[in-house]
Amino acid sequence: MLLQERRGTGFMDGWWGCGAAGHVEAGESAFDAAVGEAREELGVEVSPGDLVPVTTLQRYSLTRLPVEQRADIFFTCSRWSGEPRVMEPAKSAGIRWFPLDELPERTVPHERQALELVAAGGDIPAYVTRGFAQSLTLVAAMGRNRIIGADGDMPWHLSEDLKRFKRMTLGGTLIMGRGTWDAIGRPLPGRTSIVLTRDRDWSAEGALVAHSLAEALTMAPDGEVFIGGGGQIYRETIDLADTLELTEIDAEPEGDTTFPEVDLQQWREVSREQREGFDWVTYVRR
Repeated sequence: MLLQERRGTGFMDGWWGCGAAGHVEAGESAFDAAVGEAREELGVEVSPGDLVPVTTLQRYSLTRLPVEQRADIFFTCSRWSGEPRVMEPAKSAGIRWFPLDELPERTVPHERQALELVAAGGDIPAYVTRGFAQSLTLVAAMGRNRIIGADGDMPWHLSEDLKRFKRMTLGGTLIMGRGTWDAIGRPLPGRTSIVLTRDRDWSAEGALVAHSLAEALTMAPDGEVFIGGGGQIYRETIDLADTLELTEIDAEPEGDTTFPEVDLQQWREVSREQREGFDWVTYVRR
């Protein structure tokens, strides 16, 4: 399978995607769009009759932004004229052939989903989905004054609460801001960590890097996704979340980072476990 490494697009840069891809323009069929993209991106000529539809993948994004709700139509093609080459170097860091059972680790997740259907062989579903079963859970510890942080760190150390956080998120996907990553100082074992940052040159071993919430959610699988802070990320995601897992601490520490107001007209408390000096509280959206 011919893949291209994305760059300069502002979305999933540094990840591998299908050899040619693009948008269907007004008055254009998906077949014509595929022919045009192969010419524009790879410099090859493809006949519409040599395109084999594989599947349509409809993806939903919890951002609810219309531009992020998409249906992708995938084709395979085994005959063309011309030698594939990078035609748009500003958008592609290179192209490379990969065996279908050896896709690169950083293959764009929804494209990997389609490629793995091809690799599996047999009858491929005509329609598949991604993102509809994804949910967001915000996890935070806060004082009565909603303070969650001070000078880039937590104003307390509750080993019992840290153990609960580990139990809750182990085996899952955790989205956090750059400041939270720096405060932790290392990848958390047994979890996939996605770090949101505006710095396009930043990287860290053990972290996937996203530059927008839409990008982070694209990297995350279906199922429960955890938001681990900091304050800006909580504010950006609380209106999209399904569940809040809060440690409400019986104190009012000084700090510079707060958790958003929990509007009880939108959130319903479903459990509260009292501990010494704090409560574990679960809220679900009404």
